[in-house]
Amino acid sequence: MKKNLLYICFLILSINAYGQNQANWWFFGNNAGLDFNTGIPIPTTIGQLSTNEGCASIADACGSLLFYTDGITVWNQNHMVMPNGMNLLGDPSSTQSALIIPQPDTPNIYYIFTVGDFNPMTGLNYSVVDMTLDNGLGDVVPAQKNINLIADSTEKVAAVVTNNGDAWIVTYAEEIIGSGLFDTFYAFKLTSSGMDLSATVTSTFNNVQADDRRGYLRISPDGSNIVMMTQLPVTTGTVGQTGRGAWLFDFNNSTGMVSNPVRLHFPVTHQAYGAEFSPDSRKIYVDINTQSNGNDGDRILLQYNLDALNFANTPLTIYNTDPADITDNVARGALQIGPDNKIYYSRKSTQWLSVINNPDQIGAASNFILNGVQVATGTQVNEGLPPFYNAFFNPSFSFIEACETNATHFFADDIATCPGSNVLWDFGDPASGVDNTSSQPDPLHIYNTAGTYIVTLSINTIRGNYTTSKEITIVPQPIANTVNDIELCDDVSNNGIEAVDFTTTMSTVLGLQSSSDYQVTIHETLTEAQNDFNALPVNYNAVNGTYYARIDSNVSNGCYAITAFDIIINPQPIINNIDDLYLCDIDNDSDENFDLNIAGLQALGTQDPIVFDISYHNSMGDAMTNSNSINSFYDNNTINESIWLRIENVNNTNCYAIDNFTINLIQQPEIIPLNDYELCDDESNDGIESFNLPTLNAQVLGNQPSTFNISYHSSSIDANQNINSLPNNLNTGTTVIWARLENNQQQVCFTIEPIQITVFPHPVIELPEDINKCIDDIVTITAPAGFNLYNWSNGETTRSIQIEAAGDYTVTGTDSNGCTAADTITISNYEPTIITSIEVRQFTLRDNRIEVSVSGSGPWEYSIDDFFYQSLPVFSDLLPGFYNINVRSLNGCDQITVPATIIAAPNFFTPNQDGFHDYWQVIAIETEPDAQIYIFDRFGKLLKQLSPTGIGWDGTYNGNPMPSTDYWFKVVLNDGQSFRGHFSLKR
Repeated sequence: MKKNLLYICFLILSINAYGQNQANWWFFGNNAGLDFNTGIPIPTTIGQLSTNEGCASIADACGSLLFYTDGITVWNQNHMVMPNGMNLLGDPSSTQSALIIPQPDTPNIYYIFTVGDFNPMTGLNYSVVDMTLDNGLGDVVPAQKNINLIADSTEKVAAVVTNNGDAWIVTYAEEIIGSGLFDTFYAFKLTSSGMDLSATVTSTFNNVQADDRRGYLRISPDGSNIVMMTQLPVTTGTVGQTGRGAWLFDFNNSTGMVSNPVRLHFPVTHQAYGAEFSPDSRKIYVDINTQSNGNDGDRILLQYNLDALNFANTPLTIYNTDPADITDNVARGALQIGPDNKIYYSRKSTQWLSVINNPDQIGAASNFILNGVQVATGTQVNEGLPPFYNAFFNPSFSFIEACETNATHFFADDIATCPGSNVLWDFGDPASGVDNTSSQPDPLHIYNTAGTYIVTLSINTIRGNYTTSKEITIVPQPIANTVNDIELCDDVSNNGIEAVDFTTTMSTVLGLQSSSDYQVTIHETLTEAQNDFNALPVNYNAVNGTYYARIDSNVSNGCYAITAFDIIINPQPIINNIDDLYLCDIDNDSDENFDLNIAGLQALGTQDPIVFDISYHNSMGDAMTNSNSINSFYDNNTINESIWLRIENVNNTNCYAIDNFTINLIQQPEIIPLNDYELCDDESNDGIESFNLPTLNAQVLGNQPSTFNISYHSSSIDANQNINSLPNNLNTGTTVIWARLENNQQQVCFTIEPIQITVFPHPVIELPEDINKCIDDIVTITAPAGFNLYNWSNGETTRSIQIEAAGDYTVTGTDSNGCTAADTITISNYEPTIITSIEVRQFTLRDNRIEVSVSGSGPWEYSIDDFFYQSLPVFSDLLPGFYNINVRSLNGCDQITVPATIIAAPNFFTPNQDGFHDYWQVIAIETEPDAQIYIFDRFGKLLKQLSPTGIGWDGTYNGNPMPSTDYWFKVVLNDGQSFRGHFSLKR
């Protein structure tokens, strides 16, 4: 679609200016005030403000008071504190505590910029006043109060109008916040949309470093220069103090950049504080004083003429106190240009302002008056005066420039609309006759011939006349030639965005018109084209829609024409991944009918089938040229055949995509009937067994390719749908499962077959209890009946076997189902009985005993006469003598007899030769032939040593009979045991 639209559009080339009346109300010092609305300053006592230094006030275009502030509290026109108008972050001891700036092109919105001192450190902040609130008396907007711009700064803030009507807000601060060295200008931009922090500009000067915050910052009325005062004596050679004193800089009000620092020299005995430019911006007035703390001292007012050679070193003294007379001393003070273009100079602790009546003049011609204006009784001047926006002192006009034969619209400064004001326009177009002038504030004028014209506006107010002139250029009407729509295919992202080269379009719009005289721009909206905003680059990522080409004169932007065209971005078809098509070769004839639409729908995906056509081809060339398409129901020519698919946009067949896929014939799997899968239950006999299904794979697969997929399922439905496949190890009872065999190339080619799974009961075989026998015995073991086969661990296969050797004997029985059971019997021989020790207690008459220790299978019985047997192996109360110990096993396998002897000494003897007890001898000592026997009298004298095999002692010593009494003996046996005792000799 083509749009042949021609618009004659306009652009405001000059910003709306502010009138001097906005600076008509001053509030400063201790309740001091001046009203400039009559053309001369009239003292007033209505102000509520009391401050040592910083203060600010603002009126409307016609001079009616709006509000004022000391940087902390905001008072409205009724001198009442505004709602939310307290606790701003200025300070009474801050040099320029506050500055009020109207928001550009935004009626009723004002910004208050505040700077505090260093305790507490608050930096540069702003608060917004909306004059439509509180019934037109204004209100500080709570959400836009004390908004910080920089954490720390000096006590300086100034503003200047930019070349496009925005405002630069300038302060001097640290490059490194918190360093205490002030060396950087910060220019913040205020626009019709509010603060644009992205446009902030910094200018750092390492050779202008200040360590003090005090002193004024001023911007010249024409916006080309900045002058900065910093307190404390000038010490140029000290790091961090090079910025003390007075400095002049160049300022670019287009970019916000500060450059070219120049020191303004003055006597080293003084310090700089106040400063102001003359209305023509060519003179600088500087206040210097011997005191920096607001106390009285010698004061000098200097004038620097920027047009003079070596001006920085040759200031003129406008006024100074007498160094020899302390009575005329006065503190530091501010300088401020007034609405009457005079400069006013504060004199602290007095009721007087000094006045420079002709500040554009040089030296004494400036006409300095010490007692120039007296403030009202009861009020007092301090150090500060209210600063104002430089735009307030430059009444001007704006215009919307048009082409020849079209009306150019002019707008006078707002001051022209105030009571008592009138205007006179001279459009610089004598050929228009009586239409060359107008007394309307915003007239229209038609220039019939292209060219350059000087327009002059004169504004006559109750305070005086203002005249300003501007040069405007009227250009021929450009022609926007009709252009064709741009139709494109989207890229594969299909995001509706495509790269467009506007070169041809712009050349078509220009046509035969000279590119040196006209330029063409492309815009996304009509409004942007009309306002010449947001011109698109020549190479642009465009979206679907109507675009606008604007042709402008290179001489003037006030005349243009517009034509429209469409950019149409057709969706690019995207071919989604296409799966190859497979069919089972049911008849094994290598020929099947394929539905190609399956691949087509997959390729199309979610794309609109109404927007895109699909066709199928046997070759890539046919697909690219969209020729020789084939039917979507297609009989294959070969087993694996490549098919080409084309998707194209029905609205633009140049937007297409192609891809190929393969149609494949697949071998149909077969399963021969499968054998039953049978297992015997385990010993739990719970009817459940674990079947290892992969052992069936070879039978299921047969001779078919090993790459075929095999799975098992619990039902034919699951097998057909290939869902819920069974695990390799299946725990189940008797049941039927289904095997599925599928061609791994394509799952649609498969077959299924049932398999009977059977769990046989687990048989039980039990042998008799384990057997213990004598070592030479032979036993017979018989397994239970009911088994077809018996296999013994010793190799025998009969149901019964005979066993002589001890050991474990296992029988495995196999039943008619082939299921087996096993049991084991243990044949053990009794251990032979062994007497391991005989313990004899002897050398007693009535407490002798024998204890037998035995090893073997037991239990045993014990006897010393082989007649009476007992279960205990201990025989007590035995007389000395010889014994046979009999031990027999109760299992009947063996019996053992061993001798034992009890040795003891008689307790008396009677050697009277009567045949009874004639000798004393140790009983049974002959069993110890190596024993030693000693006899002692009661005094320990050895009387006799007896031989164990001898007859004994006859009671004599050296052939003489020993008397009847007690005698002692000692017996030492072969094993080292010894026994002592006594016996009696009786006669």
